[in-house]
Amino acid sequence: MNSPDFLLPLEVKLPELSEGQVLMPEDKIILKCRARPGQNDLVLIGVVKREKDLDHVETDHWYRIPARISFRKSPGYLAVYPTSRCGSRGGGISFYSPIRRIIRVRRIDLLPEENHHPRAEEWYWKLELGEPQKLPRRIRNRLRRRITFAYTTRNKLLNSSEMGELFGIPPLEEIMRRTLVKAGIAHSAQFCLMHGSRCRYRLDFAIFCRKGKIALECDHSRWHQRPARKKKDRERDRWLKRNGWTVIHLTEEEIIKKSVQSIKIIKTLIRTSGGISRNNH
Repeated sequence: MNSPDFLLPLEVKLPELSEGQVLMPEDKIILKCRARPGQNDLVLIGVVKREKDLDHVETDHWYRIPARISFRKSPGYLAVYPTSRCGSRGGGISFYSPIRRIIRVRRIDLLPEENHHPRAEEWYWKLELGEPQKLPRRIRNRLRRRITFAYTTRNKLLNSSEMGELFGIPPLEEIMRRTLVKAGIAHSAQFCLMHGSRCRYRLDFAIFCRKGKIALECDHSRWHQRPARKKKDRERDRWLKRNGWTVIHLTEEEIIKKSVQSIKIIKTLIRTSGGISRNNH
């Protein structure tokens, strides 16, 4: 399974215009989002790819979102996920901040030192933030899911330790891992298939046999029913088969409720592939 994309559109209600009034690009739009306990529990999950941008959130108390993205919900808080490009601070969420208000500004006004950037003149939402609040525990991205904009609740944010928990996604990979261990099936979790210097595909589980290789994929029903996701899965499966892999897709129900039957299928395929390789790699 390719890690699901946590992409949910946002929404901001623009000011009502009187008859004949036109909202010009130069007009400043200010939206107040006061986060009061018990009133607005919604948390926007954002992403930062540079340490500089993480500093803007944590120290300067602001975050930017391209204005072409609209808000469908009004969040009271922001939590940012720094990618691996942010060094030791990347790979997990450590804090969150209340959103005080949202202002529409040009990128060059936010980052004047980057005046030659190709999007310097484009419009952005500037989220003005309050003091950051440290989370009880760091929320890690152990399965290396691809994270984009998404919503969760403050309660989930405070009680999660893995990214999937923020969005109510069952930890299928961990359930499957425990099932494989219990069944005594040697495997490699989150196995990366390299293409040059980069990871082309990451398998949920790789099982190496004497006469073949098995790619075991855990399919979350929430993500794998989407047409775009199905298309990517088909392309990925074709590539794997061309390169000598046998692919097994297991659904949530097959992993959670029908694990005994699923293990039988896997063991049968292992036997027909000559049994587990001693090197398993």
